Amino acid sequence: MPARPVLKALPKRGGLFHSIKANIAALSIGLKYFVDPRRMTLIYPKEFIKLDPLYRGFIVLEKKKCINCSSCARICPAAAMKMISIPEPDPKHPGKMKAKLWPVINYQRCIFCGYCVDVCPTEALYHLPYHDIVYENLAEMDWDLETFTRPPEYPSEKEGRPVTYLIDEEKGLVKVPSEEQ
Repeated sequence: MPARPVLKALPKRGGLFHSIKANIAALSIGLKYFVDPRRMTLIYPKEFIKLDPLYRGFIVLEKKKCINCSSCARICPAAAMKMISIPEPDPKHPGKMKAKLWPVINYQRCIFCGYCVDVCPTEALYHLPYHDIVYENLAEMDWDLETFTRPPEYPSEKEGRPVTYLIDEEKGLVKVPSEEQ
């Protein structure tokens, strides 16, 4: 019969005073960042970030180009894209309906990675250069096929001033007003 290993008690990590010291250290870090004047708060909507024209924002479907291959739904790492079955007239058999699969998206799950756009063989999916649209409830973020084929309404002129971030070697990121809107 093999001998049982002897379990030793773990040593204590400094007791009560060590815990108090660790809590004071954590509070002092929080206080330091509370009074630090280099905070990067964006006062939205008075300020907004000017995005690059190639920014990966909302994804829209061009239904005419879609070949219903399901590649977009299969590659989506967040399972935001799925295929739904919609009955349509069958061109081979007039008067009969045939179910066809179409992609739809749920923006509660989408991480804007763009894999679906990249994998689409017919370029039926494309990105819009914005993503900051307000929804009244979560159900509005689960798009049906009709919504997925129309770009969301976006104001042509945003209120507030556009800002960009620059890298400063001493301060890190620095928020500066953007010249053009």
